[in-house]
Order: sequence, then C-alpha cells, then structure tokens
Amino acid sequence: MAMLDEITNGRTDLVFEYLAAGNPANSTDAEGASLLRWCAYYGDVSAMKYLLGNGASIESLGENLSWTRHAFMDTGGAATS
Repeated sequence: MAMLDEITNGRTDLVFEYLAAGNPANSTDAEGASLLRWCAYYGDVSAMKYLLGNGASIESLGENLSWTRHAFMDTGGAATS
C-alpha cells in the first residue's frame, strides 16, 4: 500500500515521513482531498501544523457549512447544526 493511501486510511503519523521523502505538503488523494483535510478528519493537529508550516493551504479544508463562530454567538453559545 502506498504511503498516501496509508495516510488516508488513518496513519496520519506518516505525514512527516511522506514530506521527508520529498512529497509536497499540498498533495491530494485520487478524489482531490488534501492531506490537511485527512489530518483534520482524523484529528491529528500535529500533522496539520506540520503541513501548514511546509506549504499546505488552510483553504484546502474547504468551507465549513455546518458551524460558524457567528452562528455559535447567535445562539448564546449553543452550537447549532
């Protein structure tokens, strides 16, 4: 299994090795989902910070259509979906 496939299957700890091998921080899978998005999905903040520090774009996460700070504040602190 290719390292990128392993990352998308939850092995986000391999992001550091993936970049060290010369792969770009803004790499995407076959469907176009970025490494940053996969790391966010699996909750790997360390890998996310590393990717952002090495050229990944926060915009690759896409829009957050389910929650915004404004919506949170409008409900008195109760998040809505």
